Amino acid sequence: MNRLTKHQARILLPAVVDDEASEKEKKAFFEYLKHDPELESEYYSTLKVKQLLAENLSRKSAPEHLRKKILHRLDVEKQNKSLKTGKSSDKKFDESSTLKSEWNGVLKSGLRYAAAAAVILMITLMTVQLLERSTESFNEEIFVIENISAQHFQNATNATIEPQIEAISFQEAESYLKEHYGLSMTIPHLKGTEFAGLVMADFHNGMQAPLLKYIQSDIGENIYIFAFNLDQLENFDHMKREENAVKSCTTQTDYFVNNIDGTHVVSWLWDDNWYSAVSNHNGHDLAALVEPLNTN
Repeated sequence: MNRLTKHQARILLPAVVDDEASEKEKKAFFEYLKHDPELESEYYSTLKVKQLLAENLSRKSAPEHLRKKILHRLDVEKQNKSLKTGKSSDKKFDESSTLKSEWNGVLKSGLRYAAAAAVILMITLMTVQLLERSTESFNEEIFVIENISAQHFQNATNATIEPQIEAISFQEAESYLKEHYGLSMTIPHLKGTEFAGLVMADFHNGMQAPLLKYIQSDIGENIYIFAFNLDQLENFDHMKREENAVKSCTTQTDYFVNNIDGTHVVSWLWDDNWYSAVSNHNGHDLAALVEPLNTN
């Protein structure tokens, strides 16, 4: 599929949100989002609305007695259609009265549920209006660390990220972060790699985070790790960690792999810091290099 236009991407957005688009359409859509921050924000906003409505406005099945009355009404209609037109007017009148009585019963039962549906609709509209009034703060809550990490890596495939502080030891890198940025964090050790250094990167919209670079010289691969202090992360309401990763990573050996458009992002929690690693590796193979993550 050729690269989408903005109009085509916007038309495709609802189908992607509802998971009704084909894999080919999704790929083209997310490829387009890399170049359109405005539509990307709209996409995540729509996802958030869907999530809020799903959490607060759960669907309810029709009561059994109402379902039976409706089915009975359908059976009566079928029978009426098969009747011959030569029946007496009195019989038609009786049937009409019966139908009216049955419909009244159905309507009385149905009106209660129609009223409940109206209340739910009103709540939905109020929720949407509230979200529209708070669009700015709402948009600030929708960015996910793992998604942004993958985008950085995908956008840098043809460029080399050079460290700000090169070829220093793990201890020197930790001291540098402590002295210059007040960050107390462990620099991960990756088996079979050379630690190339770090840079304080602009992660997203002015939010900075240490970016650690590792080199696998024997296979010509680079591995990058973004590190975030959880206390400082709370100051950025527009940024959050992937929910499933947060739930899965509770000990020093836990990790979680997100597959974002074919790029695997490995997340884990050490002390009060969150790590997001990305490379060309399969996520579990990458996690196996990080000491002491448990890949068993």
